[in-house]
Amino acid sequence: MLILLSRQAILSFYAILVSLIVLLHQALPLWYSAILLLLLLYRWPLQQNDKVNKLKRVNVIAALILLLLLVAIKQSGVFHFMLQILLLSAVSRLVLIRQRHDSHQLLWVLYFLLACCFIFYQSMLVSLVILALLMFTLYCHYRLYASKQYQLQMLQLVKAILITLPVWISLFLLFPRLQPLWRIPTAEAAVTGLADTLDPGSIENLVQSDKLAFRAIFTDPPPPRQQLYWRAKVYEDFDGRSWTVNQRFERRQSANRQPENTNAEQWINYQVIAEVSNQRSLFALGQPVQYASVVRPTAAYLVEARRPVTQRLSYQLSSMLTPVPADTTFEQQLNSRTVNANPETRELASQLAAKSRSTAELIELISTMFRQQPFYYSLNPPRLGANSIDAFLFDSRTGFCSHYASATAVLLREAGVAARVVGGYQGGVWHEEQQYLEVRQREAHAWVEYYDQGSWQRFDPTAVIAPERVLAGLEAVLMADEQNQLQANWRRFSALNYLSQQLLHLDYYWSVWILSFDENNQQNLWQQLKAARNILILLASVLLLTAMIWWLWRFRRKPDNNAAAVRLINKYFSKVLSKKAAGQHFSQFATVLKKHNPEYNSELAHIDQLYQRALFAEDQQALVQLADYLKQHRHSLKKLTWPE
Repeated sequence: MLILLSRQAILSFYAILVSLIVLLHQALPLWYSAILLLLLLYRWPLQQNDKVNKLKRVNVIAALILLLLLVAIKQSGVFHFMLQILLLSAVSRLVLIRQRHDSHQLLWVLYFLLACCFIFYQSMLVSLVILALLMFTLYCHYRLYASKQYQLQMLQLVKAILITLPVWISLFLLFPRLQPLWRIPTAEAAVTGLADTLDPGSIENLVQSDKLAFRAIFTDPPPPRQQLYWRAKVYEDFDGRSWTVNQRFERRQSANRQPENTNAEQWINYQVIAEVSNQRSLFALGQPVQYASVVRPTAAYLVEARRPVTQRLSYQLSSMLTPVPADTTFEQQLNSRTVNANPETRELASQLAAKSRSTAELIELISTMFRQQPFYYSLNPPRLGANSIDAFLFDSRTGFCSHYASATAVLLREAGVAARVVGGYQGGVWHEEQQYLEVRQREAHAWVEYYDQGSWQRFDPTAVIAPERVLAGLEAVLMADEQNQLQANWRRFSALNYLSQQLLHLDYYWSVWILSFDENNQQNLWQQLKAARNILILLASVLLLTAMIWWLWRFRRKPDNNAAAVRLINKYFSKVLSKKAAGQHFSQFATVLKKHNPEYNSELAHIDQLYQRALFAEDQQALVQLADYLKQHRHSLKKLTWPE
């Protein structure tokens, strides 16, 4: 028999598909999402009609959309292309679907698409949303194919979940962490965070984002804020206006190195949980000397992921908070190159070089110039022309960290000192109760490294112009109107801000306990279990013995061989059933109860009628109705009285 889909089922599929389009927007071009929504609207007027869309018409539309996807496959990537095809097939199926048996394929495609959502999201809140959608899809599946006479037993469902929960946890903790069977090819997605090019204005735009960049957990007490310089990019090529990352940044072969002079006070161990950036660059303090397996070293003592960070990544590092050593023999020569631009800056550098007898004195002269002359720190500096360094140093004298770092590096190079600009993050918000450092995009920063005494020394001109930026944070040095640029409107409400922070803390625990549970943590768990094996064996023996005693006690209990209807009566009339005379059947007993409890005559008569049908006519429907009726009136039945 053909069974048509109800309006409720179709609307449920609509809700799930629209939610999937929103969740998978990262894999869908904007035009494609719009086409899918229009295709869903194409089905909408036909929900209550007997007509259904013609298969040929829908196939032609789907073929045209597929042709557009094939044209754009280079921009989207193979994996995103696969998801786009699955979404197209699900939407097309919903446009054509009319009968219940046609929903089989649609349901299984929805399950697969919901599972794919976890590839794009690792936050706890979104994971709960995806899980809720999965539960809703399972419920729709149940409503479509379960018997109409069978009601979902929530108590039994909860019991089943509680029984399987230990199995889930055991599999998560003890099942071997296997490497992916294949690598998912992805398209070049939009990059967040620091880019490979640094020019006037790039950092200013980035710090206006309130997005989380990464979180850090320290084994020991965290270092002072003025030492929290998280290196991510090193810019060595300068064209007169912009700085770019040099192509020499190739991977090193050696992953772990022990420095010759180890100072325990300068050694620091920490864990970083990096957010999605779609690039390889990661964050490290000082001179990294030990690396986790998921990261590898690059030139200039930076670290990078082995593949673009498309999911939240956790990694361990050990660093020395010392100046970075020389990386290659030609590194000093590479960072001494100058360009034929900014003539006024070149002249100023010559004057400063003539007044100084060492690199340290030259740095002090530059610091004095920034400190004594009217230079200003601003989030909204004026636009600069072609000779941007000249325009900044001699005209506007107003800039952000990238302006001061760029001008200082050019001055040092023109004075004969090798220098480069470093991009990364400075500071962060330390949460004492949760014991982690929160670093957002607004902490993005640029500073200078110059070569002296065989190492790259750090010099932050921003600390000279606005020392509060390093000691207290960016908001401490900005005007009120500039601070408003950094704060979203909703964050001005203290209650919403507090709720957002608490959710962020929960998400942190989710990242540490769930997402960061890798093979190293699993090996540590196995070692701890091995060390406590005697206690575990004793505990398992006690539990097994208890289970056996309970089973034997239940097995020895006299089984209730009465019919189901009799068992129901015994259960709900247990209070007065002891007054029933031997050999008296329930109808006679109910008649006596009516005399003593006239206010319950109708209830007792209805129960007696259902009981007779269920017991003697073997009417299963009457049995179900009897069970429901007794459960519904269980409180009234407890009030039945019997005279003494």
